[in-house]
Amino acid sequence: MRHRNLVGILLFSLGLLAVVRPTNADTVDGITFTVTNPNLTGHPGDTLTWDYSVTNNSGGLTVFALDVNAPRRVHWWNPDASVFDLFGPTTMIASGASFTGTLFSFISDPLVPSSSNTGFFDLTALLVDSQGSLVNIIDLTDAYSATIAPAAGVPEPGTMMLLASGFLACMLLSRRAALRQ
Repeated sequence: MRHRNLVGILLFSLGLLAVVRPTNADTVDGITFTVTNPNLTGHPGDTLTWDYSVTNNSGGLTVFALDVNAPRRVHWWNPDASVFDLFGPTTMIASGASFTGTLFSFISDPLVPSSSNTGFFDLTALLVDSQGSLVNIIDLTDAYSATIAPAAGVPEPGTMMLLASGFLACMLLSRRAALRQ
């Protein structure tokens, strides 16, 4: 009887693991970093841009952005870390506050028809107390992915009309030929 209960609990737990997705956000010292749109797709020549959110639940510390380490450059895209806004106009996030901004972007190579890349963004931040003294330097990471696929060709309406009229003409000619026999 106990074995059946244990097997039931095990199966229930495995079912929960299959349904519940783990969060990708990273939290250190009460600071949470999340890439808000981690999985981007586009076409050759498109610019893809990731956004982020940082929440400060440190209990009295102020967070200052120091740097973002973005994915390394690969042959099919040109990274641009200069779009990182360093926590907006105030460059800090007070305790109990959140900020959402632009993290990173890249322009995909228009000559490469399809590709993909995955990795982690690494946000380095300073934690400062109310007297302005440095308390800690932290690194927060979150996953990303980028997929570049060729744009699907969409036929023009005139092409479909021509195809339909040709099919209709063939049907009428074959019917007329069948009636003559």
